[in-house]
Amino acid sequence: KHKKLCYDSIHSMKTSIGRNTVTMKNTIARAAQSLGLAEKRIITLGISKIDSRQSKTVYKDETKRTITITASEYQTMAKLKRELDAYKELQAGTEKIGKKQLILKTETMRGKKITRINWVEEAIYEQGQGTIKICFTTKIMPYLCSIENRFTTYKINDTAGIKSIYAWRLMEFLISWSTKKEGQRTISVEKIKEMLEIPNSYETGGTIARIIKPAITELEKRGWTISYEKEKTGRKISHITFIWRKP
Repeated sequence: KHKKLCYDSIHSMKTSIGRNTVTMKNTIARAAQSLGLAEKRIITLGISKIDSRQSKTVYKDETKRTITITASEYQTMAKLKRELDAYKELQAGTEKIGKKQLILKTETMRGKKITRINWVEEAIYEQGQGTIKICFTTKIMPYLCSIENRFTTYKINDTAGIKSIYAWRLMEFLISWSTKKEGQRTISVEKIKEMLEIPNSYETGGTIARIIKPAITELEKRGWTISYEKEKTGRKISHITFIWRKP
């Protein structure tokens, strides 16, 4: 009963702020998303316009899965000075987004199972109108609606002007592990590379120096406090423990 009340209060807040909240199942937050910064902005704006309380059956209707995003919304999210730049990024994102996939990896008795799910069925750039329309796939919708537990949620404004896709993904990952202001989580380096889509050619030291540290620095500029501890298996760094406090 207590959990239901908390859930209802979260979604009441969502309605009151005009659907400026992004809500997805933790599965998405912790998986490889195959999205560049422009596509991530488009997908996130789209998710913010989906009512995560709705039944999955509602979204069998294509019109319910089709979302319109304006250049003005994109410009505000990206903190671009010129609307013209928003048009250009929207157009470029529309050209790429149809090929992007959510990649889910699960362990089975027979080994690792890899599932790829297209984010959208189509993406339409409406030249001269400064808008795009994206239609989410029926396969992705169960991760975005009819959500009652194990979900990641944050405000659109929390990502406004973010410059690094790695910082954004790290933020989602940390939020997915704690509903409170503070959290701590130990994660394998292998899983971090998988989630952030870091090339295998990166050694652990390179991953930390060139990707994780800059991502933490950007989040700290946005009010986060994050520290981490490295753990070794033999001589090799195998796990990282993140300790954080949200703004």
